[in-house]
Amino acid sequence: MVDVDSSGAAAVQRRRTWMIGGILLLAPVLLDMIAGMPGAWPGVLSGPLFAAALVIFAIGLGRGGSVTARRPLGTGTLIGFAIWNLAWPWVMHLIADPGIVDGVVADDYYATMQMLATSGQVVSLILAIIVVTQIGRVRVVPRPWNWAPLWALVAVVVGQVLQRLLVAADLTALLMMIGPFYSLIAVLPTAFLGVLAIVLSTRRDPASVIVY
Repeated sequence: MVDVDSSGAAAVQRRRTWMIGGILLLAPVLLDMIAGMPGAWPGVLSGPLFAAALVIFAIGLGRGGSVTARRPLGTGTLIGFAIWNLAWPWVMHLIADPGIVDGVVADDYYATMQMLATSGQVVSLILAIIVVTQIGRVRVVPRPWNWAPLWALVAVVVGQVLQRLLVAADLTALLMMIGPFYSLIAVLPTAFLGVLAIVLSTRRDPASVIVY
């Protein structure tokens, strides 16, 4: 176990990284809210901004800023998670052929898209579990907030499971009724992590301990 330098360049790097990363995490939340308005287009920027935030948290603006301490497993997985979530939706559309004939979409198109979407979510979940475990164990982020990404992941998974249960139970009407409220809940984990990163960046000593 070694102490993280909290008084010199490393502390400055952490504060700078977590402030910018936190702002980039909050930006997609705000853009998604704007995109829900008639005529708005900023929603297309949400994915790239979210991915940029994750890469910054992984690499850090200086070695001391990395929430994974630049360990190969945590850092590589976090970057991979960012790239996967940004690229997979585009890859799905390249793989699935709508097979439009006379304006009619092929029968198996939607089934294929559903299968690809589910596969993508499974891969994302596996990557996310590795990431949150590494961040929690490395403890560059001070306790108990080093486990905050895990809390956010649990919230996201629970929300998605509830959504699928409502659909499976043929309660689609109820899901549509609570849609706006559900959409708000869906972005809360990301907003929470963004705010937390900004708050921690303002602390005099945002560092904790790295466990080897």
